[in-house]
Amino acid sequence: MLRQHEAAADTPGGMEGLQNRWYNAVVRSLNLTSAAFQLLQPSFVVPRTDLGLWRYGQEIPQRSLTANAFDMSLDRFFDIYAAVVGQLNFPESCFKADIGDDTYEAWTAYLATLHPQPSAQQLPSLFLVWAMINAPTVANVGQQDLAEIALIGSAQAALEPYAGADGQPAEFGGSYAQLIQSLAHGITTSFSFDSRTASGDVSGSWTGGVDTVSDGLWSGAVPGNRQSLLFSRSHVQASVGVSGLVTWPLTPGPWYDSSIFATAYADPATPPWPDPAQPAWDAVFGADGSLPRVMASLAVAKGIDATVTSDAVYSPLDQAIIETFAPLGLWPFYLPSGMAQTTVSFGPSSGMTIRTVSAPGTPVVLGGNVQAIGPFLGVGAG
Repeated sequence: MLRQHEAAADTPGGMEGLQNRWYNAVVRSLNLTSAAFQLLQPSFVVPRTDLGLWRYGQEIPQRSLTANAFDMSLDRFFDIYAAVVGQLNFPESCFKADIGDDTYEAWTAYLATLHPQPSAQQLPSLFLVWAMINAPTVANVGQQDLAEIALIGSAQAALEPYAGADGQPAEFGGSYAQLIQSLAHGITTSFSFDSRTASGDVSGSWTGGVDTVSDGLWSGAVPGNRQSLLFSRSHVQASVGVSGLVTWPLTPGPWYDSSIFATAYADPATPPWPDPAQPAWDAVFGADGSLPRVMASLAVAKGIDATVTSDAVYSPLDQAIIETFAPLGLWPFYLPSGMAQTTVSFGPSSGMTIRTVSAPGTPVVLGGNVQAIGPFLGVGAG
């Protein structure tokens, strides 16, 4: 459930309240920013391949401080981009209308004398030089039109290797192997967490306080189940060691042209958008559009070693249930068996201790930095 939190006193209890406090502790301790950071849970790359890593760039982040990394959105960044760019068009008739019939005839006659014929990328500067002598009043508008035509053409050509069922996958940043190499040179740090002293006020974050918490104590658990409520309402403390921490950019690959996408965002008119457009500008960039924001980068660690304690009283049945589901991954990283070694122990009368140590060679994706589409494209405040 989405809720707006306006002050620390209004911070909810249960898993959402605990998660808000954990969010603030992670952001503060790892020098991240609440203006962009989103926690990703569970915190691992699957599959451990290029495609598994690039999937983070494909996802359209929801407006939430916590996101389920495997709650896949229906839309993909590449698909949205390709649908927009693939339909952009600047008809020759518009260029002709902008410079006038007589100038257009003179220009095309001049082009016919050139051998070899200039490329689309050469035409803007060529027209500017020609028009400054022959049609100075339309030199700038003509040059701008031809530049947009060339930009659209080159952007659409860049998409061709990725088209169809046999097209190559859309890249975002470096490869999985390069990420592993980068983690070897990341920073090592540690931090502690105390649910009684950590601030739960997230109203100043990029979501305005909205946080959707989908998991309880273990991965897949309902946040409101008995064991999750016992845990989240108790005094929770954590000691976390992080090794090889890096910021990993999810820069779109050679299929992507930031200039043409920024043009499409900034100019909803026809041209460059066709009439009718499918999808239309509003359907992509509007208030309820399919691309409100993107995942610009990830915070990834080579490994984590976390010890979490709770002072709640867990009945024998509670203990048995928690031990049964622990292999699925426990709060706050939800690393399952095979991705981490997780041990759970209980005190003689109360208390629980969870230790999670990520498996060697298993990158831990702590979260990502979300950017509104406007700033991402360098247009407006978003």
